[in-house]
Amino acid sequence: MPWRRLHLARALSAAGLASSLMFLGSAIATAAPGDDVEPSTAPSAASTTETVDLLKAARAGDLKVTARGQGQEKVRLSLQNTSEKRLNVVVPPGLVASSGLGQRGGGGFQSMGLGMINNRPGSFGRFQGSSATGLQSIPVNGSEAPSVAVPVGETVDVSVPAVCLNYGVDTPTPRDTFTLMDVDDYTQDVRIRKGLRSLALLGTSQGVAQASMWRICNGVPFEEMAARDAKFLNETEIALAARFVEAVDAVGTEGLVNPALLTEGRVFIKLSAETAAVQGEVSRLTEKLDGLRLFGLPIEVVKGDGAPIAKAPAVFVKVALGESQGGDAVGRIQVGYTLRDDQWRPLGKAAFRDHASIAVLDAQSLVQLIEHQVATTFVTVKPARKSVGATTLKVENHLPFSIAGLNVRAGNSPGSPVVPFEAVGLGPNRSALLPIQAAQGEVAVIELNGL
Repeated sequence: MPWRRLHLARALSAAGLASSLMFLGSAIATAAPGDDVEPSTAPSAASTTETVDLLKAARAGDLKVTARGQGQEKVRLSLQNTSEKRLNVVVPPGLVASSGLGQRGGGGFQSMGLGMINNRPGSFGRFQGSSATGLQSIPVNGSEAPSVAVPVGETVDVSVPAVCLNYGVDTPTPRDTFTLMDVDDYTQDVRIRKGLRSLALLGTSQGVAQASMWRICNGVPFEEMAARDAKFLNETEIALAARFVEAVDAVGTEGLVNPALLTEGRVFIKLSAETAAVQGEVSRLTEKLDGLRLFGLPIEVVKGDGAPIAKAPAVFVKVALGESQGGDAVGRIQVGYTLRDDQWRPLGKAAFRDHASIAVLDAQSLVQLIEHQVATTFVTVKPARKSVGATTLKVENHLPFSIAGLNVRAGNSPGSPVVPFEAVGLGPNRSALLPIQAAQGEVAVIELNGL
């Protein structure tokens, strides 16, 4: 991969995050029908809207699609509605922008695997979660699949995040055009089919998706990526990609990656007592943690001394519980993580205080207290730019997972409204810019999918 170009692509990507809109639409008006056309009293078909799969609509002649290069992280789609209906166009999971050979009189240029139309720069995929059971079961509709509206007779240009499928091949430019096709038509390699389609459905950060596809498509060792591409892929993204590839190889010849292979064994919690007086309550809470989730990931309870045996990446949350002099429940949190199996490193510390006593604290409330403190400690938010009535927030992720989604409280009081951001795909040790109609904000809730 000619990485000399990537620093510019990264800079442009970061600049693009200043807006939650990831594409620009350009409308092209059509000529009015001639005077000799007799008016009809029947309802106009143009008043109806249909949600369509991009490939199927193009094959049916309802949509004219042109795909061009836009650097190493995007593909530019030009969508012209040639039908008599307003179209909500959906990019199907597993769509490939395939490069033609010889367009530069030499070795050609990258083919690209596409994410979703609504992906912000740095994000990749639909973030459908554990409901992704197979492509044939994924309906094309507005609630399930993000889409872009294309009015009758008009053209809309869309930038879609993408990953390179050919390590070491030239980066596509706006001079280069692609042929769009399903990944099943692009390759006979079952691993590539499963990998790209699973990433597009489950969702992750672009760095994790890129490292995964270089390994699956081109066999590039993760050690080589860590050494050669360290300026563009951090070690946590590579570790997440390694676990994803293992999950791909654990699947049979058909189907998608089992989400449980990505979510289980990710979060470990161990409770201890600050004093003997609260030991009984700590034992009670420990027994009730089974079956609960932290940030959407299932909790594995650690009992006894020592660190858990874990498959990386994973986090280990140790909570020492006690009571203040006033009877409030208090907790000291230590968070560790591993990027290589069982090699634990410290991530940081946090603390909480609850105005109820530990005797009335239930396990679910305890998990919520831990979630809040860990989220606000390791996912930081600060204003980057301000305008009248709105603020662009810089969100930094210090957790060893990509953030699938998060809720931001529009203010610093508990009663402030909460603004949800879905399909964020903020990678580990990465930052993103999110707009909010408030002077400031803080993280309220984050959601992880283990990828």
